[in-house]
Amino acid sequence: MRDFRTRRIFAALAATAVVTPLMMAPNAAAQSSDLSSAIGSSNGISDGLRPSDPPKRTPIEVDKNPQIPNLPEGVSVDRIEWLTQRRVAVFIKSAAMPEQLMQVQILLARDWHSNPGAKFPEVWALDGLRARDDENGWTIETNIEQFYADKNVNVILPVGGESSFYADWLEPNNGKNYKWETFLTKELVPILNNEFRSNHKRAVVGISMGGTAAVNLAERNPHLFDFVGSFSGYLDTTTTGMPAAIKAAQMDAGGYNTDAMWGPAGSQAWVDHDPKLGIEALEGKIVYVSAGSGRDDFGSPESVAKGAANPAGKALEVISRLSTQTFVDYANRTNVKPVVKFRPSGVHSWEYWQFEMAQAWPYIANALNLPEGDRGAQCAPIGAIAEATQSGVIGNCVNDEYVVAEHGRAQDFRGGTAFWSPETGAHALFGAILAKYNGLGGATGWLGFPTTGELKTPDGKGRFVHFQNGSIYWTAETGAYAIPGDMFKAWGEKGYETSTLGYPVAEATKVGEGYVQKFQGGFLTRNPDGKNFLVFGKIGEKYGEMGAATSALGFPTGNEIAIKGGFFQQFEKGNIYWSPQSGGHAIFYGDIFNEWGKRGYEQGELGWPTSDMKEIPAGGLTIDFQHGSLDQVNGVVIARKR
Repeated sequence: MRDFRTRRIFAALAATAVVTPLMMAPNAAAQSSDLSSAIGSSNGISDGLRPSDPPKRTPIEVDKNPQIPNLPEGVSVDRIEWLTQRRVAVFIKSAAMPEQLMQVQILLARDWHSNPGAKFPEVWALDGLRARDDENGWTIETNIEQFYADKNVNVILPVGGESSFYADWLEPNNGKNYKWETFLTKELVPILNNEFRSNHKRAVVGISMGGTAAVNLAERNPHLFDFVGSFSGYLDTTTTGMPAAIKAAQMDAGGYNTDAMWGPAGSQAWVDHDPKLGIEALEGKIVYVSAGSGRDDFGSPESVAKGAANPAGKALEVISRLSTQTFVDYANRTNVKPVVKFRPSGVHSWEYWQFEMAQAWPYIANALNLPEGDRGAQCAPIGAIAEATQSGVIGNCVNDEYVVAEHGRAQDFRGGTAFWSPETGAHALFGAILAKYNGLGGATGWLGFPTTGELKTPDGKGRFVHFQNGSIYWTAETGAYAIPGDMFKAWGEKGYETSTLGYPVAEATKVGEGYVQKFQGGFLTRNPDGKNFLVFGKIGEKYGEMGAATSALGFPTGNEIAIKGGFFQQFEKGNIYWSPQSGGHAIFYGDIFNEWGKRGYEQGELGWPTSDMKEIPAGGLTIDFQHGSLDQVNGVVIARKR
């Protein structure tokens, strides 16, 4: 009886969906960007709610080619982009889908930075049929980042997979060779285990297409997940009418052919991917399913809707409701007892799914065995930290104060972290500077505690924070870099960022017993004897080309000296000379240098160097000058004039 009723209703809904474009056309210009009142760009019958264009983000830091152990053959991580201190974009070289880098974004757990030895459970959030290739719809259209800010779980957000159902397709189609199940379960999981401190407890949820996929992934990989949630998913895919509906939706959402996914309707792959038919594999897990009724409740006091619903949004939710009911009916014949939330109203739209994620959270937390303190903030800043954060620039706290560096305190907020010590007082950090600080060990690292909050540079281009043992400077052009205290003093003597050096563009690097740091305009060194020198301009360019302090020249032994016609600078093993006519070139100390000196150096008969000193293939050394050259062969220096 139910199947007959389902077919009859589906036929009516399909007819409604087909005429939807005609119904919407007269009002197309008046449609707002609000997802409750607009269908996707194609005005189609699919999920119809393509997430809007997200703002382009500039990473605050990029980890290039991180070395992650124990990954499957052919799988590696190309880079990790830090979008905020707790949001990263991981770009993966996949063996299953090698045609392009696969992006997965992660919202890191509340205590990720404060407890570096801890491992965390995960919540996977899958996208809908019109998934974008640049960002997951959950972060574009919902408050998921804010909602999970005070919770001790990593939120896993796969990016891409339009019309894919996150499945391994039987064959390539529409320029894609989808192998999503393999990628997620065989390739992503080891990355999460070995790099992102997974404790192997996982929940997977999804909306619409993603709801179907979440249940399929949990049924087909029951060892991976402890919780599965479907929000407006299609949990009956083989009942008459459903394959045709999915086929029409996939064609509408990107022009995909369903036959390439699971073959013709009725084939084994369709049976294997029907959530209701694999339900017994969910035994022992917490299963949460929800759907609205298709009734538009916009305008009612209890509604979460942001605008009036469109016809497709209503029709799609009714289909979801019917298919989810069938799933529940099948569950009643098994030991699987889903948590069922059938809402008296609601349509196929993101604001309802945002609401549902919050409603599902207590069940997710139970499945993940989260202690009460990890389920959300019950905190309030006190004392000096309360004073330092009262402006609200870093939002509300997400945990209580905790001990750092033995005698200090820290507290995490939604937008940053406040640090306190008896010597420095309390200061709030956020953004790229906080990310850099955490990357250098935070309060337990060499910088120590902050002595200021974030301040503007006099030129208005950058920001900086001073610490006990150094400073971090940031600009949009250069990124954030730390400067050790003694090197900061030497930089300051030349005018800080307004000097010839400009802003730092790399971390200070240890070379032997000294350090060298690259700036926009050159290098600043701390020599093994503790002295600081600058190498900048054209001489700095040459020094950098040679490898700076790692080169055969070694560290500078003085600053640049002006001479008639140009400049030179002395180093441990030689000099660099520069003039407008000759350019910058290195000459090393030894017999050739001494012979050049006898002839008056750059002011003498040979003039300025026009090449670097280099080895002769047959043995020896040579260097060219404006008016000749000097060769050393078998210990004898020979001058050649021209």
